[in-house]
Amino acid sequence: MRYEIILDSQEKEGVKDPKFLESIVAFEKAFKRHFESVRFTTSLKDIVERMQQVLNPEAKNPLPQDKNLVAQYLLLYSMSLPQGMELNDKMDTQQRYLRLTVNTNIVDTSKDLEMIRWIKHYFKTKTPYRADVQGQTAIFAYMQSSVTDTLIVSISMTLIIVTLSMWMIFNNLKMLWLFLVPNIAPVIIVGGIMGFLGISIDIGVAISAAVILGIAVDDTIHFFSKYYESIKVRSFAQTIDYILSHSGNAMILTTLILSLTFALFGISSFVPNVNFAIVTVAALNIALLFDLVLLPALLSLLSKRRNAPDTGIEPPKA
Repeated sequence: MRYEIILDSQEKEGVKDPKFLESIVAFEKAFKRHFESVRFTTSLKDIVERMQQVLNPEAKNPLPQDKNLVAQYLLLYSMSLPQGMELNDKMDTQQRYLRLTVNTNIVDTSKDLEMIRWIKHYFKTKTPYRADVQGQTAIFAYMQSSVTDTLIVSISMTLIIVTLSMWMIFNNLKMLWLFLVPNIAPVIIVGGIMGFLGISIDIGVAISAAVILGIAVDDTIHFFSKYYESIKVRSFAQTIDYILSHSGNAMILTTLILSLTFALFGISSFVPNVNFAIVTVAALNIALLFDLVLLPALLSLLSKRRNAPDTGIEPPKA
């Protein structure tokens, strides 16, 4: 992974200032000491150090202590470059901003954000200069954090909307937990599977959460609509048979068709698409299993409690 740190020397031609270059050396040492995942860094400072070693090997300091000498080193180095190449990829034309590239091992997004915050805080508090972390790694770190936050918000909003919708449809507040368990459990189980397999939350996973809840709710509504329709005229066992014979096939076929459709994303070379396929297909089938197995079991327990015979035995008085 690579971080592109843009250092602001706060003045024109400030990158030639020996104090500015020495602050980079101090930062590199502190950064490597604080984070073990850091491998190496590259910047204009390295060029100046090599020029100092070649042209002034007897110098006590690895960096020149004269701003003019730094300018001469950079001029000499730029003259040795092939035609058309400049140092503009390492500093701006006014020589105020310097580009420092940090190469690290691959780490979690939370560690990325911690490193980015540490870099900015270091230059803000321990130097008179400023730093801004850019590059692809920083972009993906911020995007991943935003995706995770969006996932939490979207799941919360979906659950609230689903809860209110089911309460309005069936008008039964006491059985509301039965509506939610088959829909929430697949998301929790798939989250555990993701953690076990080391699959991180990305755009594909964030999209799949809303899809999973939507389809799982659809199957649950099918189940309960038939349940309330049949339980008025049939026994509990007959009601379950009626639901499975009238809605079971539709629920299974719907899940099968959607699973095959979403599974096509698994042959993609784009990792978020592959994760979307894995998570969605797994969660849809778990949700179907819960609707056909767990939900009748929970309803059976609830029905037995309601129909439990009264023994007529009063509890002993204190």
